[in-house]
Amino acid sequence: MTVLIKYPRQTKSSNKIFFEKKELTNLDWCKWAGWSDTDINFERTYYRVVFRLRDRQPVELFSKIFETSLRYTELKTITPEPYRKEYRCKEYKGVLTGEKGKWFTKNVYPFLLDQKKKNYAARLLGYRPESKNFSDWTPDELTYYLATALEGDGGFILYLGKNVTSIRATLCSSDIQYLSDVKYLAEKKLGIISQIREVATYMTQKGERTRYQLYMDGGQKHPTHQGFFQSLARDGVMTLDRKKQKVQRFVN
Repeated sequence: MTVLIKYPRQTKSSNKIFFEKKELTNLDWCKWAGWSDTDINFERTYYRVVFRLRDRQPVELFSKIFETSLRYTELKTITPEPYRKEYRCKEYKGVLTGEKGKWFTKNVYPFLLDQKKKNYAARLLGYRPESKNFSDWTPDELTYYLATALEGDGGFILYLGKNVTSIRATLCSSDIQYLSDVKYLAEKKLGIISQIREVATYMTQKGERTRYQLYMDGGQKHPTHQGFFQSLARDGVMTLDRKKQKVQRFVN
């Protein structure tokens, strides 16, 4: 494992300074909630918050904002069901532990939508904080959440003619309740009409599971969705350029 950006070990005094100077808004925590519901893990041991990803850009941002070392490693692994193909995984990783891990978890918890992730976060903390009521979410908060959730377990498909004519944003999960909650919020807060479909079934050690996909379209047939995709393309909303570029192509 290679350390690409190194920060000193946390201490009580360094954490005190960090917590006093660090000012994050609800929009910031919504952004990290989207990553938490998809690619950030909460581990009770050592109060660890672990962000692993093959893309450097979001993990490096995590590293710099929360002042934790950025690490890089390569290892052999196997793709999830149903594909089961061996490949060499290149992985960037940032980890928060101890008081900083608990601080992150406590602040991001109100904006988590995936019940499984909420359970892991509550186990790390030793208690269950209050979740933000669906009726209290603002359109901007949900936009920031969706931006990173779509970057984590989703993506964007462009449909091309002479120009980019339409776009489809997708979010995948084996938890249909999670996708249903996202669908409900997107309709209530952003006016987005989306659909959920079954895309695959696969076997795990706990038995057969189903993978679902939520998708929302933009284009001439969905003019009311245009504002959402324009919002995603604003500076500071998305964190992964290779996906943001697709949204920008559509908006432009």
